[in-house]
Amino acid sequence: MKVLMIDDDIGLGETMKPVLQMYAIDLDVVHSPEEGLEQIKSQQYDLVLLDVMLPRINGLEVCRTIRNMSGPVCNIPVIMLSARTELVDRVVGLETGADDYVAKPFEPRELIARINAVRRRFNDVKTETAAVPKADNDILFQMNNDSLRIDISRAQVFVNHCQLDITAMEFDILLALSQTPGDVISQEELLQRCNNNNTVYSRSICRLDLSPEK
Repeated sequence: MKVLMIDDDIGLGETMKPVLQMYAIDLDVVHSPEEGLEQIKSQQYDLVLLDVMLPRINGLEVCRTIRNMSGPVCNIPVIMLSARTELVDRVVGLETGADDYVAKPFEPRELIARINAVRRRFNDVKTETAAVPKADNDILFQMNNDSLRIDISRAQVFVNHCQLDITAMEFDILLALSQTPGDVISQEELLQRCNNNNTVYSRSICRLDLSPEK
């Protein structure tokens, strides 16, 4: 496994290199966000260890930049490293696009366990995606770095290859809206397209219309 660490703490990277090597993890270390982004573009890594408190460009912005890159690199797993341990810091890091958040100081074995866990989840998603190819009648949307796939034959919806837990009514409404993207559809027309259990649909759509904030 090849991992990139972006951290301005020179000693941390040098300390972790031989430890990770014992677990068959090759670690490259850079100390500036700019160099880290260049490395990600030019080299192929399995995972990024990203310090939050970087000079000039903080780790949150670096993570956002990675997620906005084009191609498969935008999905590279990212584990954030930070001495900031408040709940809000962890939440913001994860919402920015990180796959995990490790507080400093950390035990090397904990970091190794988290690296392996994140990679397992990432590989499971890739395996699931390869095992369920896109059918000819599937509907696929690409929105920035997020993908939405509607599997019509199985009545399933996937966001970034992860299946959503939605009701049959929600699936029918989403399918109806997706068939004419960008168009405004009236309540009556939506009910006509969702022609099963109209009474339930009508009540639900009216409730959404009356309480759009919910």
